[in-house]
Amino acid sequence: MATVTGLSGIVAGFDTKGAVDELLGAQKFEIAQLRKKQDAETAKQAAFSELSTLVNAFKTQSSSMSDQDTFLAYTATLNSSNAAVPASSLIDVAGDNSITAGNHNIVVQQLAAAERISSSTAVLDGFGNTVTDQNIALNFATSSFQVNGTTINVNAADSLNDIANNINTASTGVTASVIKVATGDFRLVLAADDTGAAGFTLTGTALDAGGALAGLNLGAAGQTNAAQTLQAAQDAIINIDGLNITRSSNTISDAIVGLTFTLKQADPTTTINMSIGIDTIDLQNKVQGFVDSYNALVSFLDSQYTVDATTGDNGVLAGEALLTSLKGDLTSGLLRSVPGLASDRNSLVRIGVEPDQYGVLQINDNLFSNFLNNDPATIRDLFVAHGTTSTSGMQFLVAGDHTLSGNYAVNISQVATRANVVGTTDVVTTPLAAAQSITFTEAGNARQGIVNLAAGDTQANIINKMNTEFARVITETRVFDQALIDSSTGLAATGATTFANLGAATGDTITIAGTNRTGVSINQTFNILNNSQDTVSDLLFAIQSAFNQQVTASIDATGRIQVQDSTSGDSLLSVSLTSSGSTNFGVDTTPASTEGRFAMSLEAIASGNTVTVQHTNYGAKNGFSVLGATALGIADTGASPILGTDVAGTINGETTTGSGQVLVGNAGSADGIGILYQGTATTPFTASLTIGMGAAAAFQGTMDLYANPFSGFFQSSIQSSEQTFLSIDERITSLELQMEKKRTSLTRSFLAMEQAMNSLNATGSYLTEQTQAINAKN
Repeated sequence: MATVTGLSGIVAGFDTKGAVDELLGAQKFEIAQLRKKQDAETAKQAAFSELSTLVNAFKTQSSSMSDQDTFLAYTATLNSSNAAVPASSLIDVAGDNSITAGNHNIVVQQLAAAERISSSTAVLDGFGNTVTDQNIALNFATSSFQVNGTTINVNAADSLNDIANNINTASTGVTASVIKVATGDFRLVLAADDTGAAGFTLTGTALDAGGALAGLNLGAAGQTNAAQTLQAAQDAIINIDGLNITRSSNTISDAIVGLTFTLKQADPTTTINMSIGIDTIDLQNKVQGFVDSYNALVSFLDSQYTVDATTGDNGVLAGEALLTSLKGDLTSGLLRSVPGLASDRNSLVRIGVEPDQYGVLQINDNLFSNFLNNDPATIRDLFVAHGTTSTSGMQFLVAGDHTLSGNYAVNISQVATRANVVGTTDVVTTPLAAAQSITFTEAGNARQGIVNLAAGDTQANIINKMNTEFARVITETRVFDQALIDSSTGLAATGATTFANLGAATGDTITIAGTNRTGVSINQTFNILNNSQDTVSDLLFAIQSAFNQQVTASIDATGRIQVQDSTSGDSLLSVSLTSSGSTNFGVDTTPASTEGRFAMSLEAIASGNTVTVQHTNYGAKNGFSVLGATALGIADTGASPILGTDVAGTINGETTTGSGQVLVGNAGSADGIGILYQGTATTPFTASLTIGMGAAAAFQGTMDLYANPFSGFFQSSIQSSEQTFLSIDERITSLELQMEKKRTSLTRSFLAMEQAMNSLNATGSYLTEQTQAINAKN
């Protein structure tokens, strides 16, 4: 009988995993191709990101060169007429972009100085003894004096240092200090915080000889204890081109537009020649920066179309239509003419900023240097946005991001006005018959001014009083209406009064609450730990601490606590004091309390023989109300304030928004264009505005179209690429799931086949054994 062989070899040599992988090869290949597409999308996103960075850099560079007012920088050269006195030792000069070129002769004749006075001789205490320690009580009778109109209270327990500290915390504009001249010789020194001939005022009969505070030796002129002048108050005097300019400060910024002078030393015999010229180095660097930024962008674009010699591939963005569009915009932008300029200098190419044969921008020094040195204004006009109009009172302010050069029709349908009230009473021929108190309240900020007129006031007096009140800056002060009485004396409490003498018990608490000047809530607790030792001064210090030292707390001569803002101007300061015991501080009260405010934007002017009051700013947001001016022929305005009107109209037929005298386009071709109209022509009327968009101004808008992070073309392309990446990812995930299912199915099939083969192999082995057994018997 024949022998059965080979079955065991079939099972042992069969590669199930390899067979399955081979059968899944098509799916694996598709997934690999999809991953290559994902890598391509990732590379595209990275390339777009790099391109966006370069475009934004060019946009930033263009933006910095698009403003007509800031394009040109200036330098000032100072030369002294005296070789022994350098100009830099007399004056420093700084400027901004609003200055103009020119030459000026300057003489620093006098420096401004801050008034400084002191005790004429050693300070004596209340008993007439020389003070030997600046920290001991002076034992003066309770009294007061005024520094710049602010009352400084002095009590028996106050030392020389206490008086100086009280002045320094009272926001008087004066700084006090104690100087030890010699043993047993202490002087109180007062110095104005600001320079200028106005100096400061020190008043109060208590300071004079025979007064309660005579020992301070700060009496008025003519008194035997009169204060001595250490430094007289004086203004600065600077002569510019033959004109004497007087200012209260050694920093003068309003003599020549755009220039700030800092006076360092006076020398009437030395003349400084100041030559102001355009900073050509800065201008050259600006233009070179523009060229470099442009070339970096163009170089990247060109690299996308360059074929790699090794791989035969070009850049990942080579097929993107956006690149062709961007390259075209860049090229055309360089060659564009700017309206309003002479034909021989109305484009970058004509002044020497030109592309070579490969599109790389370069500066032709021979051509450019001529404009740089002789006509820098042309360089400016070729980069910035500028507008011209022949209409009186109309001025171009700004272009929109996507404004195009051209002519724009501006229609003015309403001119801007200022809120005003016009009196009808003749106060020139007939002065005011009776006293009048007029209240003005500014709309929006609620700043309020009260003008007290007297019988007999004429037009000039009335206007002066009004404008003085409007110009005042007021410091907010909250005054409590309950006077505190010291039970041990029966007199008004002072800082030295203990809480025991106010009827408070040890363990009582006082809640300090309110808001600071910006409206932030304040809430702290002062604990009376020992009523026989804790004093009102301790509470005042706690109030100041609760408000982070942004207020000054004091007690006046009548025993009322007052809290004053440390900074003048508009303030939301409020304060309350609530005791858990029997001490009653009362509440802050009007009119004792004073509302802080900055100067009001109002002015009074003569109108024939009458008085007119008007807002200094135009527009519907600016107005005021008036109460109590009927004697001037001005009716009360009531609850609704008088308001101005905004300019109104259209630009190129597009809608606009007016704010005061400024009209800004907000749609279509006019979007972002701003003009200032100060004219008074009868409306409606139409004017022509010519706008020239220089290279930097135009490229700023063009680059924004591409690289704007929200609406730019690149952002749209990146988002599209990201979406493609995600779609591929979803397809890969689906294929991988299908492949794994198929792998499982094939593996099971092959395992079943192997099991069948194993079974056949076992049967074959058995038959072989049986055959061998039969053969052996035979």
